[in-house]
Amino acid sequence: MLELLSPGGTMEMVREALRAGADSVYVGPLGWSRREAAYELPHHQILEVVQMAHDQGAKLRVALNADIENADHGEMMQKVEAYARWGVDGFIMKTPEAMRTVHARFPEITIHASVGCNVRDRAAMERVKEAGATQFVASTALNTYERIATLKRTADEVGIGVELLIHSNRCVTGVGGCRLYDYFAPYFEEETVHDSDGSTRIKLIGNPDKGGVCYRPCLGTHIPQIAEKFPAKVLTYLEKSNNEIYALLEDVPKYIALGVTTLKIQGREYPAPLIAQLTKIYRRLIDQTKNGMADVGAARAALDPVVAERDECRNAKTQKLHERLMAKVSEDLHRRLVTQMETTDWDPNSEEARLRRAESRG
Repeated sequence: MLELLSPGGTMEMVREALRAGADSVYVGPLGWSRREAAYELPHHQILEVVQMAHDQGAKLRVALNADIENADHGEMMQKVEAYARWGVDGFIMKTPEAMRTVHARFPEITIHASVGCNVRDRAAMERVKEAGATQFVASTALNTYERIATLKRTADEVGIGVELLIHSNRCVTGVGGCRLYDYFAPYFEEETVHDSDGSTRIKLIGNPDKGGVCYRPCLGTHIPQIAEKFPAKVLTYLEKSNNEIYALLEDVPKYIALGVTTLKIQGREYPAPLIAQLTKIYRRLIDQTKNGMADVGAARAALDPVVAERDECRNAKTQKLHERLMAKVSEDLHRRLVTQMETTDWDPNSEEARLRRAESRG
């Protein structure tokens, strides 16, 4: 049965998404998902949202989709055991060994292979299915109906469900396949988060696979200090690429006819009312399609102003992330300048010293 899956970055967003008609909502526990802690929920609140979803006939998915090392499986399973007791309906996961561990203990619970698994072909499908996944989120690199239809046919042969991000960020290499943040590894920042069950977790800000927010350097090539970190060929590629919204609205009726398992809306970091509007638009179109009366034109007319608001929110967020990155770059430049002064015959009055000081101030 088709599922409309909406984000739950806050308690308010969970409520709004459910009221707007989401069949299920996904949330991230503190420190374990690919988001900032501000858009994750503490342990005790996950119990509350499970009850909230079930009271409205909906499901609750928990995103454990950051990289999870084998050494962390014990702590992970303490949380998973609690979520299973509370009746959580599924887990969104990225790390195959972690999937295997969860699936071995709770084979009846749905496991979504996260978009971070970068599933684009049969081999990747077979790999995540063997690990315990019952469905996978297709990479946004697959952005046409023809490519997605081909993927769905292969998934049917493999015996695994297909989940589509119908409203997301495109990402230059497809969400799930990007490693551009590696060029900025010197500026990653550790953040320790403390959950309400007494556990702690370290997130690496700048690296989404380690539970931190990405600095989005691919959107900052107009900033010289960011652009210079990329090799010339990567910079050329970025300047020609498309990193705008990824929305499959026009083809939603076709995807429903294909028999996809889940249609997913991305956006835990957006305002709750905006997510409610997106959920309502897609809910209406899905219901119209099921009744044989899909009005894609009306859905597009309703979606456009919401997208404009979404883009405004995203641009503001991106600017803050770039400012955060630039602050780290400036700190690094200042640190290197001080080190050079302390270890060499550095003339603080030289022209080079003046330029370095100016550069470190941004």
